[in-house]
Amino acid sequence: MTTEQHLLQRLRLQLTLTYAAAALAFITLLGGLSYGLLNFYFQTSTDLALRSRMAMEFVQLGQLLPEELQRANLEWLRLSQLTQLEVEDLFKRKEREEDDDEHKGFAKAAGARGNALEVLSNTFLLWLDEEGRYRVLPAFTPPGFVPSVEAIRAVQRGAPYDLRTVYTSRGEPVRLLTYPSRSEGLTLYFQAGRPLIEQALILRRWLIGLLAVGSGMVALAAWVSWVIAGRAIRPVQATWARQREFIANASHELRAPLTLIQLSAEVALRQDTSEDERRELIASVMQETRHMNALISDLLLLSRADAGRLPLEIKPLALGALFDDLREAWARACAERGIALRVEPTTAVVRADATHLRQALIALLDNAARHTPAGGRITLRADTSGRRVTLSVSDTGEGIAPEHLPRVFERFYQADAAHSRKGNSGLGLSIVKALVEAMQGEVKIASQVGVGTTVTLTLPAA
Repeated sequence: MTTEQHLLQRLRLQLTLTYAAAALAFITLLGGLSYGLLNFYFQTSTDLALRSRMAMEFVQLGQLLPEELQRANLEWLRLSQLTQLEVEDLFKRKEREEDDDEHKGFAKAAGARGNALEVLSNTFLLWLDEEGRYRVLPAFTPPGFVPSVEAIRAVQRGAPYDLRTVYTSRGEPVRLLTYPSRSEGLTLYFQAGRPLIEQALILRRWLIGLLAVGSGMVALAAWVSWVIAGRAIRPVQATWARQREFIANASHELRAPLTLIQLSAEVALRQDTSEDERRELIASVMQETRHMNALISDLLLLSRADAGRLPLEIKPLALGALFDDLREAWARACAERGIALRVEPTTAVVRADATHLRQALIALLDNAARHTPAGGRITLRADTSGRRVTLSVSDTGEGIAPEHLPRVFERFYQADAAHSRKGNSGLGLSIVKALVEAMQGEVKIASQVGVGTTVTLTLPAA
């Protein structure tokens, strides 16, 4: 594995861990919130039911209700849609130890009212002395339950009431509310309780379900993150591959003229080199220097385009004047090669940078002239369609094979037939593409072997 591949794999792993950690945090937050809300609901409904049960006892004994019990009793009756008489009737039946089947049938059919009655029916109330001994034997207590003396002591120390969770000898939780009752010089302590074993079981199952579902979702999120991270780094891989190829090609293109310059200079410095040979060698050095200068200029232009720092002056540009300049500049060169140049008149106006558009068209005309034999024809024209203007350079040259067309805009790419052409670095179409795209345009090419090639530039109309 190369260093670049190793770095990309590390990047992919880091992205995967980041996505998975975010998913885990979200799932944990959501699961914790749902568990907390469910636990809060159980606790508040149980506490409210215990206060209502305690209030019922105070009312039956004819004692003044503490303010918090009065509020709790009214809230319970409102939420449960029960009446005071229905609640009192429930406890009268329980005190008579009647069969509970009738109540269960009523609870099943009564919806929210039945649910509230069932919650109340699961509560119990104890009459205790200051040592926690029963003053009245209860009809129901959970197995292994012992009255809480600590709760009585807390009330004796001045607390208006005590609310806590205690545990039976079997380790089962019980929610317990303790209130003092003073009447005719006698102090009793009421403890209203409700077993929490069902709630604890539901919460335990809910937690197990959350852990199971959460683990599955985290595993799925990790897999999806790995796939997404792989897709995210593909552009980086492609960029590094292009950069590596670009550097290799640029080094190759620069190495050849540098080698020639070095050899020519060494020969020119030899004592046995004649003046005529020395002049030829110096001319060769100058020619290769100009070639290198042009190549470096092209590389700098592409580098600026890649970085988005290509200097542009976008403004309305009349193509008619530009086409006339190009006709004058290329008419003689094409005539010397036996190629007919046709520049169609146009009144189209585009939004573009004049210098860079001229450079792109010159590159296309030069490319067309290189690949068009004597007797051929090159045509430059412009067509307006709505908000877009299409410029095209067509030739009747040798054409490009279908297997080469998808890659002709790649930097330094050359079809086999063009490798031997002197001075062709394979950057011409790449530069055209970079310039046109920098001006918010697009480039397309169509070609047929033996028929010719057409390159179209589409730019915004002014």
